[in-house]
Amino acid sequence: MSNINLFAKTNFRGEGKIFGIKKEDRRLHTYIIGKTGMGKTSLISNMALNDIYNGSGICLIDPHGDMIENLLDYIPSWRINDVIYFNPADIDYPIALNILEIVEPDKKHLVVSVLISVFRKLYAEYWQHRQEHILRNTILALLDYPGNKTLLGIYRMLSDWRYRKKVIEKINDPIVRSFF
Repeated sequence: MSNINLFAKTNFRGEGKIFGIKKEDRRLHTYIIGKTGMGKTSLISNMALNDIYNGSGICLIDPHGDMIENLLDYIPSWRINDVIYFNPADIDYPIALNILEIVEPDKKHLVVSVLISVFRKLYAEYWQHRQEHILRNTILALLDYPGNKTLLGIYRMLSDWRYRKKVIEKINDPIVRSFF
C-alpha cells in the first residue's frame, strides 16, 4: 500500500511530475473547493480509484449519484467483491438498515439523540417537547430489549400493552423504567 495517494500530473520545469497527498495528511480532513467544471469530481474520483487499486477501503457519499455511477466502471475485477453499493433511491434492490439492531451500551444515548434529531427535522412543524420525551424513553426501552427491535417497535410499545410489558421487564435504566 502506498503512503501517498497519487492523483494528478503536472508539468514542472518541462518535466511531467505525478503528485498526491500523504495518507497522514488526508486523515486530518480534505476540503476540495472550486467552481463548476474545475475538476473537483475528477480529483475525488482519482483519489478514490488510487485507494481502491492500493487495496484500501473507501466510503464515497455522492448526493447526486453521477460520480459513483462513473466510478463503478473503473473498479478492478479483483476488487469488485469488496464493493457495497448503497443507493437509498434504488427501489429494485433496497438495502435494509435497522439502526436499532446492534447498539453498544455506551452508544445508546447517541443513537437516540440522532434518531430524535431526524424526527424533529422531519416533523418540525408538529414537534412537541412531550413527544420528544415519550420518543426518547421508548427508544431507550427498546434498546434494552434483547428481542427483535426495529423502528416499528416504537408504535408497538405505545399501542400494544402486552408487548410494552415484555419490554419493560428488560429495561436496565431505572429512569427509563420509571417513565413507564
